[in-house]
Amino acid sequence: MMESENKLTEIQVEGMTCTNCAMSVRKRLEKQGMQQVDVNFATGEVRFENTPQKSLAELTESIEELGYVVVKDNPAGSEKKNF
Repeated sequence: MMESENKLTEIQVEGMTCTNCAMSVRKRLEKQGMQQVDVNFATGEVRFENTPQKSLAELTESIEELGYVVVKDNPAGSEKKNF
């Protein structure tokens, strides 16, 4: 029996300057099926639970379509299984 694993993903997003920016990113990720989305525009930190296992590249492209920059070589960016 194969069990689907939830992953807590953390990424760094630049260009958010207000709560409306954070809301846009959060709504976009939620439309992509992400859960437990937490966006902090002041620090640029975005955390979410990737349940349907969408690729990080797809999610990054979706956020960048909004006009923000996802830091690709962020050592803090990570995926954690079974949080």
